[in-house]
Amino acid sequence: MKETAIAALLLLVACGTAYADENDAAQWRIGGSLSYSDYGRNDIQLADANTGFKFHAQYRFNSWIGAEGAFYVSPDFKDDIDPSMAGGETETSYQGFTLHGIAYLPSPAETVDIFVKGGYYNFFDVNLKVDGVTADTSSDDGLAFGFGTSFEAAEHLGLRVEYDWYDLSNADLWTIGVGAEYRF
Repeated sequence: MKETAIAALLLLVACGTAYADENDAAQWRIGGSLSYSDYGRNDIQLADANTGFKFHAQYRFNSWIGAEGAFYVSPDFKDDIDPSMAGGETETSYQGFTLHGIAYLPSPAETVDIFVKGGYYNFFDVNLKVDGVTADTSSDDGLAFGFGTSFEAAEHLGLRVEYDWYDLSNADLWTIGVGAEYRF
């Protein structure tokens, strides 16, 4: 399934480069955001929410399609496996890359972009600590989906709000990001 998602993303990017608009919508964008992140682990009782951050670089091929790469760093998600007993404090964190194909939807105003995105994530650094001792260091990869909007605040500055969902192996992770981007 992961190979299918990567193939679909590459096809989306290839199609986007083949069909250029006449309105010069092609544009580079870079930015960052604070990401409220909600996490719940399935194999142990761990649920927490906190703020992480994400940096992104995006190329918009035309008025309806683009591609984006991002680097996400989660907060340290903390919980107690069994609050009635001493010990059992857990801490989990993620960091890694995402690659998304982006489709822009029709917008009510020229200064507003509404988008949906889908692609692949690779969290190369996944840490699970129990009572301060590293219990597991691994990686995770899979599908990622999202949607959002960006508003043109000035000639080269945009404000961005987005939702991301990651299909983690043994957990649920979603984020709501609020940030800014520079448009070249």
